[in-house]
Amino acid sequence: MPFKAIYNSVNDFYALLSSISKLTDTITINFTENGINSKYLTEDKVIMCIINIPKGVMDEYEIEKEVGIKLNLKDIKKLLSKAKSKNSRIEIEETDSGIKVVIRDERTKTRSNMYIKAEKTDVEGIKEPNVPLSTLAVMPERILKTVIDDALEISSEETTFSSEENGLSIIAEESGKSYIAKLVKDSPLLELNVEKPAKAVYGLEVLKTVASVSGITKNIKISFGENLPMRVENGTEGGPSLVFWVAPRAPK
Repeated sequence: MPFKAIYNSVNDFYALLSSISKLTDTITINFTENGINSKYLTEDKVIMCIINIPKGVMDEYEIEKEVGIKLNLKDIKKLLSKAKSKNSRIEIEETDSGIKVVIRDERTKTRSNMYIKAEKTDVEGIKEPNVPLSTLAVMPERILKTVIDDALEISSEETTFSSEENGLSIIAEESGKSYIAKLVKDSPLLELNVEKPAKAVYGLEVLKTVASVSGITKNIKISFGENLPMRVENGTEGGPSLVFWVAPRAPK
């Protein structure tokens, strides 16, 4: 058996694949010595999405040789959507023509399975940009969505994120109108670390896509630097994670 993975949360797996499916219908999932991961970069290179499930959080993980499996997300999401219970787990095994996916509901003892034909490829490298992001903020994911939705009522183009020692400002301006959101620690930021004040401009529609994703946890980490990409992370320490990188727009 080249590889076999058993993970006790179909809901987490579905959330990760649903997130990346907002950008593409086809991805390559890498089965590596360290676990399962995938990366997708949009054609315009504005958004990068990375999903990761470390080996240590899986109930069982066996692999003989690292391999990439190119999947149509609609196929596997259709099966995962049948798992209604939080007690469902997912099993993935490599076959000669692709993979076999089994969903087991430990509460009802029901089982669903699907054989999916898939192209096998070399493992794609997962490397994040190495840039000095001087601002880190943790907030409920609903806050980012609310702020972006409110900013879109003023502008359809872009918004400016800026940081100071005591908080963040998100500003959108168009046709003489302006929107300003002030986010400070404890209201609603759960954590704020500003090594150096920074400002950067990002496309609002791009951020809307990122903010619309429901991740694994209710809180997200946002990092950015002076005219640098924004990193948005949703996940648990040492556990499954979803990361978006959003390219900045050139300052005016």
